[in-house]
Amino acid sequence: MIQTFSEKKVLVNRAITRAKTGLYFIEACLNCIHRGGTDAAFSRSIYILFAFNFELILKSRAILARSGTTKDDLIKNLKHHDLEKISKELSKSDLNDINIKTIQKKHNVGFIEYAIETNTGEKIVIQDLVDVRYDFIKDSLRNSDPQEANRMKSEINILLEMAKKTEEMLNKI
Repeated sequence: MIQTFSEKKVLVNRAITRAKTGLYFIEACLNCIHRGGTDAAFSRSIYILFAFNFELILKSRAILARSGTTKDDLIKNLKHHDLEKISKELSKSDLNDINIKTIQKKHNVGFIEYAIETNTGEKIVIQDLVDVRYDFIKDSLRNSDPQEANRMKSEINILLEMAKKTEEMLNKI
């Protein structure tokens, strides 16, 4: 018997699979390469990967919340990187489903980042994907964090749980 999948299932499955493998890659980098505090080269690359993979999780939740059936309907207005804007498209319940209480865009020493608070009180900071890619045009540097690698390891676990919750929701449709 040939099984057919909806566009929604296909898109969300692809995005979550990419997010999880990306997070496992970051975890390997933190275990083998970047094991300490902020390092300009390693940190920047990891910030980009964090932003990209969290964005995939959040966009997956947005796609699941949509009623469209075509790929164009499901991804309409999602081809940007503003995490706060994406979160505002979702209801509190939609966000709660993946353990997100709030996402707020903030400015920190001239850089854009997103402060994510989970329902369980954990906090994650995700650098803005576009901002971190073009930080070479800025005259300032991000704040240094001597515990960056350890902090990021715990954040990966939180993000993997979000991905798992999204997969569970996907399996119910």
